[in-house]
Amino acid sequence: MVYRIGLIGVGGIMNGAHIPGYLTSQRAKITALCDTNPLALERARVKLSLDESACFADYRDLVASGLVDAVDIATPDYMHCPIAAEAAARNLPFSVEKPMGMNYAEVKAVCDAAKARGLSGHVCFSWHYRPYVRLMREKIASGALGELYHIYIRCIKDSGLWEGRRLEWRFDERYSASGVMGDLSSHMFDIARFAGREFVELSADAGIFVTERQEEHGERLRPVTTWDWCNVLARMEGGVNATFQISRTTHGVKDWMQVEFYGSKGRLSYVCRNGEPQKLIMQTDGEPVELIPDARYDAVQSEGFINIIDGTTDGLEPTLDEGLRAQAALDAAYRAVKEHRWVKISEITGKE
Repeated sequence: MVYRIGLIGVGGIMNGAHIPGYLTSQRAKITALCDTNPLALERARVKLSLDESACFADYRDLVASGLVDAVDIATPDYMHCPIAAEAAARNLPFSVEKPMGMNYAEVKAVCDAAKARGLSGHVCFSWHYRPYVRLMREKIASGALGELYHIYIRCIKDSGLWEGRRLEWRFDERYSASGVMGDLSSHMFDIARFAGREFVELSADAGIFVTERQEEHGERLRPVTTWDWCNVLARMEGGVNATFQISRTTHGVKDWMQVEFYGSKGRLSYVCRNGEPQKLIMQTDGEPVELIPDARYDAVQSEGFINIIDGTTDGLEPTLDEGLRAQAALDAAYRAVKEHRWVKISEITGKE
């Protein structure tokens, strides 16, 4: 079966990370588009050679159009859950960008609605599809590191320091609840969970360095209300200790990500610079060894969504349940910053 896909939010992330996968898929065809920005909508329409009748300014019109079998949502954070809820109400499977929502309560409501209708869903934790991350997960699951002790993850970049960057939605808490925490920590939390450990409790600190920006469509300076950086400590299942260092204000560093796992028998260390993997090192007995994943570990995010829809998943695609669990960790970290204390996941979920 070829699934008709409707794209909602056709900005940078949709064009860069979603559309290419659909264009190479044998099981998907993009048949409708939606964006509130008419210029972005027209660019995408021309790029994909769609008729104007398949383009919409209101997501509700797209999901009601009868033109799609599933929708892919890549809008600002505050619209993720309302659009997903509308898709669920129309019995349409959906894929949604991370973080899945603004808070645990709204994400759970969407997950419950989808479950009640027997709908499948996908969350765009793109690191699930990176060959090096899949290889790391395999090594940890195999017990090669022994009992896992520590997880250290750093994700830093200079995107908050770009000259002339205006007060877009990422810098406004009305549209992006936790700023860099939701934007970058959500991915890093997911990598820690992908290794097979769930969060138990978290402590965190966060702040804003660039406190004002020029309004997006004007000349006045407005206050920034979302965090530029955060540091998170976490206790995970099995007593695993995890540390996360996240920032978008690191001058001279375009994009740097480092992940380290330490266990009773060995270690794994992975570095990715500017989106390109640099090196994965494993050390158990003897000298460190560089690991290079082969084609078995290749995966495409958009194809992963189709796998979930048609039930051919390999179990590594991020589901709605994983989006909900990640949101619980984000909410706990957010509350930890606000209340200056350790916050248990059970306080967010209401489940011990």
